[in-house]
Amino acid sequence: MDALNSLNPVRTRNRANSAVSTTLPTPLSPEHTNHRHSQPDPNWRRSQPELSSSAPSASYLNSHPNTGSIDSRGSTNTSGGNYTDGLTNSLTVEFEGGAHVIVRPNRIIRGTLHLDLAEKTHVTRIQIKFRAEEYATVRVDESGADGRVDWIHQTITTFFESEYRLFGNEALPYSQSAWEEMDAGHYEFPFALKFPNANYPPSMEEPPGFGIRYIWTAQMDGPGLQSGLRSREYITPYRPIIVSTEEKEWTYRTTLARDKKQALAEVRGKLFKQSYCPDEPFSMQLNMTTLHSDCKIGNITFKFRKHHEGKMLIQQGTAFREHTRTVLQGTIPLTGSSSNTSLSEILAFDIPTRLVSPSFASRHTRVYYDIHFQVQFEHGHLFKSSHMADFAIPLTIANLPHEQLLRIPDLTATQHYQASKECPLFFDPNLDEPPEPRGLPSELIGPLTAALMSPPQNEEPPSYFSLPSLPPQFEIRNERKERTVHMSKPAKGAYYTVDLGESIIIRGLYDESSW
Repeated sequence: MDALNSLNPVRTRNRANSAVSTTLPTPLSPEHTNHRHSQPDPNWRRSQPELSSSAPSASYLNSHPNTGSIDSRGSTNTSGGNYTDGLTNSLTVEFEGGAHVIVRPNRIIRGTLHLDLAEKTHVTRIQIKFRAEEYATVRVDESGADGRVDWIHQTITTFFESEYRLFGNEALPYSQSAWEEMDAGHYEFPFALKFPNANYPPSMEEPPGFGIRYIWTAQMDGPGLQSGLRSREYITPYRPIIVSTEEKEWTYRTTLARDKKQALAEVRGKLFKQSYCPDEPFSMQLNMTTLHSDCKIGNITFKFRKHHEGKMLIQQGTAFREHTRTVLQGTIPLTGSSSNTSLSEILAFDIPTRLVSPSFASRHTRVYYDIHFQVQFEHGHLFKSSHMADFAIPLTIANLPHEQLLRIPDLTATQHYQASKECPLFFDPNLDEPPEPRGLPSELIGPLTAALMSPPQNEEPPSYFSLPSLPPQFEIRNERKERTVHMSKPAKGAYYTVDLGESIIIRGLYDESSW
């Protein structure tokens, strides 16, 4: 189930016990210049004082702890000579797990930011950023003064934005930021992020024009508010942890008709579960009986389908698009004679892992599944004719079996993303877990308490600049804030990598929550 079944124990990391270094980072030695997995110089690697805090009992770590790269950096000199030979400035991100990294609730993601400088460069700060966004793009035929014109409307909703300063000074509202000069060379900045215990919509790119992405970027700010170097966008897959329902038999019933007038057959499908996970066996009992003596069952085919639906509010109402993908298909072999008037067959197959993600609905998109049956009927005795009828049985897809509910720590405390205010949290990569904000170190409790208490009589109150500052881990954590941007432009001359097609307009419908 896309690496969901593999759990690794929490790794013990070396906790630094020194104060935050104020010296400039030093390029790695020449023999390490071209080594992708070399460790940074301990003289400049950021570290925090050892903290005594109660960390969660377990993390949902990657099932591939090896270090790999999602992106290739610029070329470097392998001769051991001048570092700047054949090198351009580059800023890239490398994740532990490489192309196998998957973001999940309560999971810790670690990686390294690689910076290559071809010459001495002034740097204000270096940051790593992580955000999630859902976009909806539709093409609509609208009437205007010049007649009917195609317009493209797009809405981008950002679920959260989180950033972490790896080097430089923090941007303050009351002070300008200074910059430093960094020598040419190769630098590495490790980082770590813990995703909140909340289920967000899974990554998706369908139907055309709709999608949900989880994006990492790195940025190096130049001096004096000038723009600096920026990495490309790294898109990592995200999968929520959704548990299947308990096993419960249920029966699907329907009547197949010809031209919605003449009833042809009664269908009963007995299913043993309502929810399935990828790689699980699926089976059902299909019973069918014709309602006319001259009506025979000729052939039955089935398709396991995945439906993507996208919607977006526009001025006329709701623009709607859908896309159906066939994940698996086959034919049900009929064990009776060719003159079947009734049948009872077992349909069994394994739920595929490819192209199968949990059923989920978000602001603009919805993903759901069904098994579509197409039945061929033959009519008459001497002069025969054939007719096709179809029906679909709904299914839900999860990614964790119900009996594994207690396997993952804190799973029952998982929130829906719309109810959660937590934002993904970057923290000191030397720690196993981000410290709890309530666990203030003992050396700060005394000074903070004294500073916050009323000053004694005949004494001046303490200066604001004498108050001790808290480490970044103990600052007030930012709450998650959504923001939405709307854009419109004429379709003529606009370029898109996907065919947006023509959307269906449901006029007068403005309920964004109605699926």
